[in-house]
Amino acid sequence: MTTHTELDKSALIDPQTWLAGVPHSLFDALREQEPISWNEPESGGYWSLTRHKDIAQVSKDHERFTVERGDLYPRPSAETLAEQRDMLTLIDPPNHTRLRKLAAKSFTPRVIAKLEGWVREVIRGVLSDVSDKSEFDFVHDIAARIPGLVIASMLGIGDENGRETIVSCATDVFAMDQPDGQVRHVRGLQNLAAFLFQVREEKRAHPGDDIMSALNEARDDDGQALTDMEYIKFVSLLTLAGFETTHTLMGQGMRILLEEPRINDVVREAVEHDATREAVEELLRVVCPVNYFARTAKADVQIGDQLIKEGEMVLQWFAAANRDPEVFLNPHEFDLTRTPNPHMAFGGGGVHHCLGNHIARLETKILLEEMYSRPTKLELAGEPRRGANVFVNQILSLPVRHV
Repeated sequence: MTTHTELDKSALIDPQTWLAGVPHSLFDALREQEPISWNEPESGGYWSLTRHKDIAQVSKDHERFTVERGDLYPRPSAETLAEQRDMLTLIDPPNHTRLRKLAAKSFTPRVIAKLEGWVREVIRGVLSDVSDKSEFDFVHDIAARIPGLVIASMLGIGDENGRETIVSCATDVFAMDQPDGQVRHVRGLQNLAAFLFQVREEKRAHPGDDIMSALNEARDDDGQALTDMEYIKFVSLLTLAGFETTHTLMGQGMRILLEEPRINDVVREAVEHDATREAVEELLRVVCPVNYFARTAKADVQIGDQLIKEGEMVLQWFAAANRDPEVFLNPHEFDLTRTPNPHMAFGGGGVHHCLGNHIARLETKILLEEMYSRPTKLELAGEPRRGANVFVNQILSLPVRHV
């Protein structure tokens, strides 16, 4: 007879499982019965980690766990890994340290100082564009447009066609669990790389006060600039991460607010009392835009009572860690009073913690402030539509209407 835990193991990597929502009941069962569990489907074996402390241990241990053999399941082919070489998410220190330091230099005080003002203007413009629509799709018209416009502006891409290219490429890249997902994923990466290479050449000829221009001028401690491949892959990562995490947080966050009147009232009150940051942090914990990342053990490692052997893959289920009752009291409840709130919406810490997390937080904070300051409210105008996606907590459509 098949046990509940065995069903959990196979269900977690099935994209269809996620169509109904994040399988929190499955995570709860695994965390209670077998928090470090082995599964060996046809695509290869892996360990599932569902406890906050275990995921934090792996995330911070880059000496014994590597991303260079793939950060998603199933493990990519050698050819795919070779093509993705120089991506910041797929590099261990010391190369990762060098590239991240160069990236940090691109976030100059002048770039950061202007964020709040023009991000607010972007969001006000997006909200104004839908103000005369009785019904619209929140995901398409707001959640995708805001991060698309913001990341395009930060990179120095000012035209509408450039923004649409970013959104189109990102949509393809994150469609890997769709029937034609692998084709779209590769197409999206190739189209984005070609587009960014063209923009880089334009920025060399006409530099501006933006990240792409700053990266052109950045030098490491040895005076070396980014190679063309490093440059394109880093900017691609910044573009994709800056779009998808914020896009998912806004879409799923709004779904929760519309489906749960109590939470909506709590968040509205928080915004009115200058506690929007706390609301954003709890939305990040509850939504958790990225469900998991994978690592591979470079040596035998003891995690809790379990020995992880060299070469074995571990899946860090951030969505499970964010509901761990050992860390979060009443973890399935939305609670703005959580202090501290050590969620893993941007990873489990360590060298691969999301570089652009502050931008996602800022965009979401301003969106909440601007939406609750308007006289009209939103309500659902149809059923939200989720994606069959194991990697991200994907929402494809959220029909709404003004009331």
